[in-house]
Amino acid sequence: MEDGRASFRQIAQKTSLTTPTVSSRIARMTKAGLIKKFIPILSGDSVNRGVTALVTLKSGSASVQRLAEDLAKMREVEAVYMTTGQSITMKVTLSDVQSLQSFLTENVLKKRGVEVTSNQIITSTVKEEPPSLLPGTMVMNLKCDYCGGDVTSSRPYTISAGPSHYYFCCKTCRKEYLAEHGKRLAKITRKLQAL
Repeated sequence: MEDGRASFRQIAQKTSLTTPTVSSRIARMTKAGLIKKFIPILSGDSVNRGVTALVTLKSGSASVQRLAEDLAKMREVEAVYMTTGQSITMKVTLSDVQSLQSFLTENVLKKRGVEVTSNQIITSTVKEEPPSLLPGTMVMNLKCDYCGGDVTSSRPYTISAGPSHYYFCCKTCRKEYLAEHGKRLAKITRKLQAL
């Protein structure tokens, strides 16, 4: 969490794990969607990005989730948060205040039942980083590698092939996956053991 550029070897040394174990776990977290991507965090004070604002919207329509998803697709929108009371708060960055007003008028207020309840322009950023502390009881939401369903068990059915791990929601999915891909997985395992 502190250094996205750290090598697997450096992480292995800090965590007292082997490099292949670290590689496997990071691959597993990425596959499960826990890690979305590795990106640089630019200092807002060193880059003139224009005007950044927090805009809170109220939607009278029942499809607040769809509205939030539509907003999230827009290039100008940096973050979208669903909040209590059928509200959406989004962080937007545009070149100037006039562009912000035009963006809201053309892209947000034209949507049926949407109104802006507050609009604050950010004048200074004191801290803006992803959290570096993980909750002690964090649980990964896994998807079945065969049917795509949720893996709800705390001890899922698994298959390991070299550094890769595959997760299944039930014995049937694991069995079907092995029937389709078992020969390929066995071949991978044999190749790695020969090294």
